[in-house]
Amino acid sequence: TTVLDFVRDQWAQLGVFMAPSRPPDTWAQDPEALLVFSLDVARADARLFDEILDWLRLSGGALSGRRLHLLAHNDGLDGALVSAAVGWAAAHGSSLRLPADGQLRPSEQVSVFERPGIPGREDEIFLRHGLVKPPTRPSSKSSTPDRLLPINLAFRLRDMFGVTSRAEIIRFLLTTGVPNATTLAISEAALSTKRNANEALNELWRARLVERHFVGNEARYGVDRDRWSSFLDVLPETIPTYLDWPALLRAVGEIRRWLEVPGADDLNDYLRASEARRLMTQVKPNLERSGVLVSERGLAEEYWPSFV
Repeated sequence: TTVLDFVRDQWAQLGVFMAPSRPPDTWAQDPEALLVFSLDVARADARLFDEILDWLRLSGGALSGRRLHLLAHNDGLDGALVSAAVGWAAAHGSSLRLPADGQLRPSEQVSVFERPGIPGREDEIFLRHGLVKPPTRPSSKSSTPDRLLPINLAFRLRDMFGVTSRAEIIRFLLTTGVPNATTLAISEAALSTKRNANEALNELWRARLVERHFVGNEARYGVDRDRWSSFLDVLPETIPTYLDWPALLRAVGEIRRWLEVPGADDLNDYLRASEARRLMTQVKPNLERSGVLVSERGLAEEYWPSFV
Protein backbone atom coordinates (compact mmCIF):
# COMPACT_ATOMS: atom_id res chain seq x y z
CA THR A 1 0.00 0.00 0.00
CA THR A 2 1.39 3.40 -0.97
CA VAL A 3 0.77 6.72 0.76
CA LEU A 4 -1.44 7.67 -2.20
CA ASP A 5 -3.50 4.48 -1.73
CA PHE A 6 -3.90 5.35 1.95
CA VAL A 7 -5.13 8.86 1.13
CA ARG A 8 -7.61 7.52 -1.43
CA ASP A 9 -9.01 5.05 1.12
CA GLN A 10 -9.40 7.70 3.80
CA TRP A 11 -11.29 10.08 1.55
CA ALA A 12 -13.47 7.32 0.12
CA GLN A 13 -14.69 6.72 3.69
CA LEU A 14 -15.25 10.45 4.19
CA GLY A 15 -17.47 10.73 1.11
CA VAL A 16 -15.18 11.45 -1.83
CA PHE A 17 -16.39 9.71 -4.98
CA MET A 18 -14.15 6.66 -5.23
CA ALA A 19 -14.33 3.08 -4.05
CA PRO A 20 -12.34 2.13 -0.94
CA SER A 21 -9.96 -0.77 -1.40
CA ARG A 22 -10.29 -2.21 2.11
CA PRO A 23 -12.83 -2.59 4.94
CA PRO A 24 -13.73 0.53 6.97
CA ASP A 25 -11.02 1.64 9.36
CA THR A 26 -11.58 1.48 13.11
CA TRP A 27 -9.76 4.70 13.97
CA ALA A 28 -11.13 8.23 14.21
CA GLN A 29 -9.58 10.47 11.58
CA ASP A 30 -8.60 14.11 12.04
CA PRO A 31 -10.19 15.77 8.98
CA GLU A 32 -8.07 18.94 9.01
CA ALA A 33 -4.78 17.06 9.37
CA LEU A 34 -5.88 14.70 6.59
CA LEU A 35 -6.78 17.57 4.25
CA VAL A 36 -3.44 19.36 4.73
CA PHE A 37 -1.55 16.11 4.11
CA SER A 38 -3.73 14.99 1.20
CA LEU A 39 -3.55 18.16 -0.87
CA ASP A 40 0.20 17.64 -1.18
CA VAL A 41 0.00 13.87 -1.77
CA ALA A 42 -2.81 14.25 -4.33
CA ARG A 43 -0.59 16.39 -6.54
CA ALA A 44 0.33 12.99 -8.02
CA ASP A 45 -3.34 12.23 -8.84
CA ALA A 46 -5.26 15.08 -10.48
CA ARG A 47 -8.58 13.25 -10.27
CA LEU A 48 -8.22 12.68 -6.53
CA PHE A 49 -7.18 16.30 -6.01
CA ASP A 50 -10.24 17.63 -7.82
CA GLU A 51 -12.60 15.20 -6.05
CA ILE A 52 -11.24 16.38 -2.69
CA LEU A 53 -12.05 19.93 -3.82
CA ASP A 54 -15.57 18.81 -4.68
CA TRP A 55 -15.93 17.25 -1.22
CA LEU A 56 -14.67 20.49 0.33
CA ARG A 57 -17.31 22.41 -1.60
CA LEU A 58 -20.02 20.17 -0.13
CA SER A 59 -18.76 19.46 3.40
CA GLY A 60 -16.20 22.16 4.13
CA GLY A 61 -18.57 23.74 6.64
CA ALA A 62 -17.84 20.79 8.95
CA LEU A 63 -14.13 21.74 9.06
CA SER A 64 -12.36 24.28 11.24
CA GLY A 65 -10.59 27.08 9.40
CA ARG A 66 -8.62 27.84 12.57
CA ARG A 67 -7.31 24.26 12.82
CA LEU A 68 -6.44 24.22 9.11
CA HIS A 69 -4.51 27.44 9.54
CA LEU A 70 -2.58 26.10 12.52
CA LEU A 71 -1.71 22.84 10.78
CA ALA A 72 -0.58 24.41 7.49
CA HIS A 73 0.82 27.72 8.71
CA ASN A 74 4.48 26.67 8.98
CA ASP A 75 4.79 25.33 5.44
CA GLY A 76 4.57 27.71 2.50
CA LEU A 77 3.40 25.14 -0.06
CA ASP A 78 0.98 23.36 2.28
CA GLY A 79 -0.38 26.72 3.33
CA ALA A 80 -0.83 27.84 -0.28
CA LEU A 81 -2.59 24.60 -1.24
CA VAL A 82 -4.96 24.88 1.74
CA SER A 83 -5.62 28.58 1.10
CA ALA A 84 -6.35 27.97 -2.59
CA ALA A 85 -8.53 24.92 -1.90
CA VAL A 86 -10.58 26.77 0.71
CA GLY A 87 -10.87 29.75 -1.61
CA TRP A 88 -12.07 27.52 -4.45
CA ALA A 89 -14.60 25.80 -2.20
CA ALA A 90 -15.88 29.17 -0.93
CA ALA A 91 -16.36 30.35 -4.51
CA HIS A 92 -18.55 27.28 -5.04
CA GLY A 93 -20.76 27.64 -2.00
CA SER A 94 -18.77 26.39 1.01
CA SER A 95 -19.05 28.28 4.29
CA LEU A 96 -15.49 27.32 5.29
CA ARG A 97 -13.14 30.27 5.73
CA LEU A 98 -9.57 30.66 6.98
CA PRO A 99 -8.59 33.32 9.53
CA ALA A 100 -7.75 36.71 8.05
CA ASP A 101 -4.01 36.00 8.37
CA GLY A 102 -4.36 32.46 7.06
CA GLN A 103 -3.87 33.22 3.37
CA LEU A 104 -0.46 31.84 2.40
CA ARG A 105 1.43 31.51 -0.87
CA PRO A 106 4.82 30.10 -1.90
CA SER A 107 7.72 32.46 -2.60
CA GLU A 108 7.52 31.63 -6.32
CA GLN A 109 4.88 30.20 -8.65
CA VAL A 110 4.49 26.43 -8.34
CA SER A 111 2.71 23.91 -10.57
CA VAL A 112 0.22 21.85 -8.59
CA PHE A 113 0.60 18.81 -10.85
CA GLU A 114 3.64 17.34 -12.59
CA ARG A 115 1.92 18.05 -15.88
CA PRO A 116 0.48 21.55 -15.47
CA GLY A 117 -1.82 21.44 -18.48
CA ILE A 118 -2.32 23.89 -21.34
CA PRO A 119 -0.59 27.28 -20.76
CA GLY A 120 -3.09 30.13 -20.45
CA ARG A 121 -5.80 27.86 -19.03
CA GLU A 122 -5.23 28.17 -15.31
CA ASP A 123 -7.60 28.19 -12.39
CA GLU A 124 -7.73 31.86 -11.39
CA ILE A 125 -8.28 31.15 -7.69
CA PHE A 126 -5.24 28.90 -7.45
CA LEU A 127 -3.20 31.35 -9.52
CA ARG A 128 -3.91 34.09 -6.97
CA HIS A 129 -2.20 31.84 -4.43
CA GLY A 130 0.88 31.32 -6.58
CA LEU A 131 -0.25 27.90 -7.85
CA VAL A 132 -0.61 26.86 -11.48
CA LYS A 133 -3.46 24.41 -12.03
CA PRO A 134 -6.00 23.69 -14.80
CA PRO A 135 -9.49 25.09 -14.14
CA THR A 136 -11.62 22.93 -11.85
CA ARG A 137 -15.35 22.39 -12.25
CA PRO A 138 -17.30 20.79 -9.40
CA SER A 139 -17.98 17.15 -10.18
CA SER A 140 -20.95 17.11 -7.75
CA LYS A 141 -20.17 13.45 -7.07
CA SER A 142 -19.22 13.75 -3.40
CA SER A 143 -21.44 12.78 -0.51
CA THR A 144 -21.45 13.94 3.09
CA PRO A 145 -19.49 11.78 5.57
CA ASP A 146 -21.36 8.76 6.91
CA ARG A 147 -21.48 9.66 10.60
CA LEU A 148 -21.85 6.01 11.64
CA LEU A 149 -18.45 4.99 10.28
CA PRO A 150 -15.78 4.99 13.01
CA ILE A 151 -13.45 7.11 10.90
CA ASN A 152 -16.02 9.95 10.87
CA LEU A 153 -16.48 10.33 14.63
CA ALA A 154 -15.16 13.91 14.44
CA PHE A 155 -18.11 14.94 12.26
CA ARG A 156 -20.64 13.27 14.54
CA LEU A 157 -19.25 15.10 17.57
CA ARG A 158 -19.19 18.38 15.65
CA ASP A 159 -22.86 17.87 14.83
CA MET A 160 -23.42 17.79 18.61
CA PHE A 161 -21.01 20.47 19.83
CA GLY A 162 -20.35 22.55 16.74
CA VAL A 163 -16.97 23.00 15.10
CA THR A 164 -15.42 23.90 18.46
CA SER A 165 -12.73 22.76 20.86
CA ARG A 166 -15.42 20.93 22.85
CA ALA A 167 -15.86 18.42 20.03
CA GLU A 168 -12.09 17.91 19.80
CA ILE A 169 -11.78 17.45 23.57
CA ILE A 170 -14.49 14.78 23.66
CA ARG A 171 -12.94 13.02 20.64
CA PHE A 172 -9.56 12.89 22.37
CA LEU A 173 -10.86 11.71 25.74
CA LEU A 174 -13.28 9.19 24.24
CA THR A 175 -10.93 7.59 21.72
CA THR A 176 -7.88 7.45 24.01
CA GLY A 177 -9.82 6.25 27.04
CA VAL A 178 -7.33 8.15 29.21
CA PRO A 179 -8.93 8.65 32.65
CA ASN A 180 -6.55 11.30 33.96
CA ALA A 181 -5.56 13.61 31.10
CA THR A 182 -4.09 16.96 32.02
CA THR A 183 -5.41 20.23 30.63
CA LEU A 184 -2.11 20.72 28.80
CA ALA A 185 -2.30 17.31 27.07
CA ILE A 186 -5.92 17.94 26.12
CA SER A 187 -5.21 21.43 24.77
CA GLU A 188 -2.34 20.12 22.63
CA ALA A 189 -4.50 17.32 21.21
CA ALA A 190 -7.33 19.75 20.49
CA LEU A 191 -4.96 22.34 18.93
CA SER A 192 -6.33 24.82 21.43
CA THR A 193 -4.77 27.22 23.91
CA LYS A 194 -4.60 25.96 27.47
CA ARG A 195 -6.92 28.76 28.58
CA ASN A 196 -9.58 27.94 25.98
CA ALA A 197 -9.30 24.23 26.72
CA ASN A 198 -9.72 24.91 30.42
CA GLU A 199 -12.88 26.95 29.79
CA ALA A 200 -14.30 24.25 27.53
CA LEU A 201 -13.47 21.52 30.05
CA ASN A 202 -15.23 23.44 32.81
CA GLU A 203 -18.32 23.75 30.60
CA LEU A 204 -18.25 20.04 29.77
CA TRP A 205 -17.74 19.12 33.44
CA ARG A 206 -20.65 21.30 34.57
CA ALA A 207 -22.81 19.54 31.96
CA ARG A 208 -21.56 16.17 33.37
CA LEU A 209 -20.14 15.20 29.99
CA VAL A 210 -16.62 14.70 31.33
CA GLU A 211 -15.34 13.50 34.68
CA ARG A 212 -12.86 15.45 36.78
CA HIS A 213 -10.65 14.71 39.75
CA PHE A 214 -7.56 16.36 41.20
CA VAL A 215 -4.01 15.16 41.66
CA GLY A 216 -2.66 17.70 44.12
CA ASN A 217 -3.82 21.03 42.71
CA GLU A 218 -3.98 19.82 39.11
CA ALA A 219 -7.28 18.87 37.51
CA ARG A 220 -7.38 15.61 35.54
CA TYR A 221 -10.12 14.65 33.08
CA GLY A 222 -11.68 11.59 31.48
CA VAL A 223 -15.02 10.32 30.20
CA ASP A 224 -17.27 7.41 31.11
CA ARG A 225 -16.84 5.32 27.96
CA ASP A 226 -19.72 2.98 28.82
CA ARG A 227 -22.05 5.95 29.16
CA TRP A 228 -20.81 7.49 25.94
CA SER A 229 -21.04 4.21 24.03
CA SER A 230 -24.66 3.91 25.12
CA PHE A 231 -25.32 7.50 24.08
CA LEU A 232 -23.68 6.95 20.67
CA ASP A 233 -25.40 3.55 20.33
CA VAL A 234 -22.15 1.62 19.82
CA LEU A 235 -20.51 -1.17 21.78
CA PRO A 236 -17.71 0.01 24.11
CA GLU A 237 -15.21 -2.17 22.26
CA THR A 238 -16.13 -0.55 18.93
CA ILE A 239 -15.41 3.02 20.01
CA PRO A 240 -12.93 4.31 17.39
CA THR A 241 -9.28 4.26 18.36
CA TYR A 242 -7.03 7.29 18.69
CA LEU A 243 -4.05 8.27 16.58
CA ASP A 244 -2.20 11.57 16.79
CA TRP A 245 -2.86 12.31 13.13
CA PRO A 246 -1.34 15.84 13.05
CA ALA A 247 1.96 14.50 14.38
CA LEU A 248 1.95 11.29 12.33
CA LEU A 249 0.99 12.87 9.00
CA ARG A 250 3.46 15.73 9.46
CA ALA A 251 6.25 13.19 10.01
CA VAL A 252 5.21 11.10 7.00
CA GLY A 253 5.01 14.25 4.89
CA GLU A 254 8.57 15.25 5.81
CA ILE A 255 9.83 11.74 5.00
CA ARG A 256 8.02 11.80 1.64
CA ARG A 257 9.53 15.14 0.69
CA TRP A 258 13.02 13.97 1.67
CA LEU A 259 12.70 10.83 -0.45
CA GLU A 260 11.68 12.92 -3.44
CA VAL A 261 14.56 15.40 -3.29
CA PRO A 262 16.42 15.31 -6.67
CA GLY A 263 19.89 13.82 -6.50
CA ALA A 264 19.35 11.81 -3.31
CA ASP A 265 20.01 8.59 -5.22
CA ASP A 266 23.43 9.90 -6.27
CA LEU A 267 24.74 10.13 -2.71
CA ASN A 268 27.22 7.51 -1.54
CA ASP A 269 26.12 5.03 1.11
CA TYR A 270 27.67 6.99 3.99
CA LEU A 271 26.11 10.35 3.06
CA ARG A 272 22.75 8.79 2.28
CA ALA A 273 22.62 7.07 5.68
CA SER A 274 23.86 10.23 7.42
CA GLU A 275 21.12 12.36 5.83
CA ALA A 276 18.53 9.73 6.69
CA ARG A 277 19.60 9.76 10.35
CA ARG A 278 19.39 13.56 10.41
CA LEU A 279 15.87 13.37 8.97
CA MET A 280 14.74 10.78 11.51
CA THR A 281 16.14 12.88 14.36
CA GLN A 282 13.85 15.69 13.16
CA VAL A 283 10.70 13.57 12.80
CA LYS A 284 11.31 11.21 15.74
CA PRO A 285 9.27 13.26 18.28
CA ASN A 286 6.21 13.29 16.02
CA LEU A 287 6.54 9.58 15.21
CA GLU A 288 6.89 8.63 18.87
CA ARG A 289 3.87 10.77 19.78
CA SER A 290 2.00 8.63 17.25
CA GLY A 291 3.17 5.36 18.80
CA VAL A 292 5.76 4.61 16.10
CA LEU A 293 9.03 3.27 17.47
CA VAL A 294 12.10 4.65 15.71
CA SER A 295 15.09 2.34 15.30
CA GLU A 296 18.55 3.85 15.74
CA ARG A 297 20.56 0.70 15.09
CA GLY A 298 23.62 0.88 12.88
CA LEU A 299 26.61 3.20 12.63
CA ALA A 300 27.47 5.24 9.55
CA GLU A 301 26.18 3.55 6.37
CA GLU A 302 24.91 0.60 8.42
CA TYR A 303 22.08 2.83 9.64
CA TRP A 304 20.33 2.68 6.25
CA PRO A 305 18.61 -0.71 6.88
CA SER A 306 17.21 0.70 10.15
CA PHE A 307 15.83 3.68 8.25
CA VAL A 308 14.23 1.41 5.64
